[in-house]
Amino acid sequence: MSSASRPEKVLAAQGITQRYSGVLALQDVTLAIGRGSFSAILGPNGAGKSTLALVLGGMLEPTAGRVLRADATARICLVPEGRRLFGQLSVRENLLLGGYGAKLDRRGIRERIDEVLAIMPRSIQEALARPAVTLSGGERQMLALGRALMARPDVILLDEPSLGLAPVLIDQVYDVLADLHRQGTTIVVIEQMATYALEYARALVVLDRGRVVYDGPASGAAAEQALKAGYVGEHQPGAEVIA
Repeated sequence: MSSASRPEKVLAAQGITQRYSGVLALQDVTLAIGRGSFSAILGPNGAGKSTLALVLGGMLEPTAGRVLRADATARICLVPEGRRLFGQLSVRENLLLGGYGAKLDRRGIRERIDEVLAIMPRSIQEALARPAVTLSGGERQMLALGRALMARPDVILLDEPSLGLAPVLIDQVYDVLADLHRQGTTIVVIEQMATYALEYARALVVLDRGRVVYDGPASGAAAEQALKAGYVGEHQPGAEVIA
């Protein structure tokens, strides 16, 4: 995010454009994420949010532009929309996969799994042997977050973390994110539902039809106007965009 008053950037997008078979999903997206910030990237359905999450998380190579990291060794983990857990594997096995993916040794994995479980709700702590497919939606979201935390990430990107969850479960997810943020982790939530994200985020990007239409503080008249314009549809005519 671009304001000079914000902290040193840890992750940035420069001129990102993404096309799928001729359909334009992102158009010249430039933004920066401040180190240690809690940022929200918001926009209506079809704004290009999930595509941007994949690009920032290193899961998708953009058609044009580039993603920059302040530190080449910084670990950036994406918790994708839909959680993408291994349903037939146990809760513990899903967490272990996060450690293996981060190339932790056996001792490191044992230590880290205890650290991760310490911040997980009791329902996860008591379900280590259960297949992930048997968990509730909120528990699956927590497990997906826990799997990402196994890598000791410097930046966590979460695509639609509140999707399909009851308000009490959304509160649980965001409470954990707030704790992580207080410990120094950079948090980026990519959401269609603005209400919960804006209770915690201090920096805001609004996407509409694949373009950045606002990049600044998460509160104030300008942010409110950008959100209203994006969600109500008061935007300039543009190319067709997909999420």
